[in-house]
Amino acid sequence: GKEIPGQASLVFDVVLLDLHNPKDGVAIENQLVPESCERRSQTGDFLRYHYNGTLLDGTLFDSSYSRNRTYDTYVGKGYVIAGMDEGLLGVCTGEKRRIIIPPHLGYGEEGRGKIPGSAVLVFDIHVVDFHNPSDSVSITVHYKPSNCTVLSKKGDYLKYHYNASLLDGTLLDSTHSLGKTYNIVLGSGQVVLGMDMGLQDMCVGERRTVVIPPHLGYGEDGVEGEVPGSAVLVFDIELLELVSGLPEGYMFVWNGEVSPNLFEEIDQNHDGEVLLEEFSEYIKTQVETGKGKLAPGFDFEKIVKNMFTNQDRDGNGKVTAEEFKLKDQEAKEEHDEL
Repeated sequence: GKEIPGQASLVFDVVLLDLHNPKDGVAIENQLVPESCERRSQTGDFLRYHYNGTLLDGTLFDSSYSRNRTYDTYVGKGYVIAGMDEGLLGVCTGEKRRIIIPPHLGYGEEGRGKIPGSAVLVFDIHVVDFHNPSDSVSITVHYKPSNCTVLSKKGDYLKYHYNASLLDGTLLDSTHSLGKTYNIVLGSGQVVLGMDMGLQDMCVGERRTVVIPPHLGYGEDGVEGEVPGSAVLVFDIELLELVSGLPEGYMFVWNGEVSPNLFEEIDQNHDGEVLLEEFSEYIKTQVETGKGKLAPGFDFEKIVKNMFTNQDRDGNGKVTAEEFKLKDQEAKEEHDEL
């Protein structure tokens, strides 16, 4: 045409940006594989990972580090481009690898955003943790006393120390730094479900590590400023004290025989009606003298008020002899009162 004369010699200055073959698959270069790798990711797992995404010439087009949060996704399920879906399989927690993805397994001929069409993509990833939605709590016992006959159960009052961290070792919280134990009633919902499970069947002096998947921990939302969303939690626990709880459904039990004239004893002024103050004073005396026991770990006033309310069947603030019933009497009548 007009721009190139006939018989002209042509000179092209070329910069090769990238190249691939339509037959290329995903290329993986392992940069760091932890020595301890008990499990590798598989289809259906949920991964949290950091990444830098570049073109083959090193041009950065995206980075999770710049957003200061991991990228979280299921793998092998089509939630990410095909090449990344494949490249994230078989990784260990803490692993670093480079994943090179040809365009037909990436964003194709069209590209996307800062990614030009037909571009080869390079992702340098760091796996923070992963879990499977079917995972339960994992418990590893490090030390168990030789005398280990009394085991923790639902309703027991526990005092324990813990260090809480993420799977990569990032420390989240520690009772040791606070200089006091953490105290709960087991199975009462005072801690996440995974911790309630992890503290079961433990004896005083025992040390164990409890690994809790997010669906048994703080879930997808996490705790703002403290626990990342969808994070797997690691608790190193030492149980220091155990106070046995009461049978399920009970707030108060007798340590000995129950007086046949119980209502009359509670009704201090013998007017045929028991007020909350009379009821509270009587229960307090039984506990202090060792004749009865309240469910440990709960506020005394709340327990007594709850017990009184259950006996006050007409809700008038007074309990009569006709209303007053013990737990075993309730069971016979198929009621669920205290």
